[in-house]
Amino acid sequence: MRKIYLLPFALSIAFSCSRTEERGREVADLAEFPNTVFVPTMEHPLSQNKNAVYCATLLYAWDELKNTIGSPLRVDSTNRDLYLLNKSASYVKTLMKDEYATSVKIDGQEVGVGAKFEKSLPFGLRLTSFDDMLTFDGVKVASFGNFGEHPSGEATIEVLYYKNDNDFLIRLLPKDQDHEIYLYMTPTASQTLGAMVEQIKAKRKAGEAELQDGRMDWKFHLSERDVVIIPKIDFNIETHYPSLEGSSLSSPTSTYNLQESWQRIEFTLDEKGAEIESEAAVAVDSVGAVELPRPKKMLFDKPFFLMLKRTEAENPYFCLWVANSELMRKEDISEK
Repeated sequence: MRKIYLLPFALSIAFSCSRTEERGREVADLAEFPNTVFVPTMEHPLSQNKNAVYCATLLYAWDELKNTIGSPLRVDSTNRDLYLLNKSASYVKTLMKDEYATSVKIDGQEVGVGAKFEKSLPFGLRLTSFDDMLTFDGVKVASFGNFGEHPSGEATIEVLYYKNDNDFLIRLLPKDQDHEIYLYMTPTASQTLGAMVEQIKAKRKAGEAELQDGRMDWKFHLSERDVVIIPKIDFNIETHYPSLEGSSLSSPTSTYNLQESWQRIEFTLDEKGAEIESEAAVAVDSVGAVELPRPKKMLFDKPFFLMLKRTEAENPYFCLWVANSELMRKEDISEK
């Protein structure tokens, strides 16, 4: 039996080029974060009360393994986590070939594969930093965003859908126009990250329909009475996947044992830079009675969904379901 070491080295997303090096922060083990989980695919079920972190590097490493073996892998469907990992195609074309690197090491009966990705996405104009403007689930957290009509707001924040202060979708625009950041406040969380992405697609379609009605323009622009406040997120975490390690799989010619599966994800989001309702509900949202303009208080102070994706891609390469304040910065340690 051949042994497999699946080591998708890291996702490192830093929203200014050298900030991580300046901090010199150490990698923390996921065990130190009891209210956070890593999910291997976008198809894995979510725990609504825990943060859920996903990055495509694990799937890119798995794809490299399949290419190395050169034949289809068979996984028992009763091994749910490994079955979903082997079946998932949500990572396909989420990154360009020159944006990530893979590696393969074969030593006798051992096969080691890895994938690595790094991306810096600074904003063109810095948003405003706040120390004590946001409370998330009873915890004061550092935040950033925009008050009223400010150049950095309209240039960086785009409102894609707005129903009310508990149901809205915004997009943050980095200088790199090939990438985009979505933040989605939803009153109804989905069962998987993939379903959340489908919700966002439906909301975008509803927003585009409303935008055709000139009387709804106020929803899609930041007026002097509007507010957007986002918690600062900052973590560097690694973990093994015990539900995958020790699993058996096979090809037509060999049997394999997955010895090790590891992933590290580093992510920062702050003022400097950096992700369903049914069709019937979308139709109701877009054809209801005309709403009068009112101040939009878009505060991310309760569970929300965040994703990063290439502009033309169907699916994201990074997702984060934010259910609690565990991954948020509790005090402002950024440059003033």
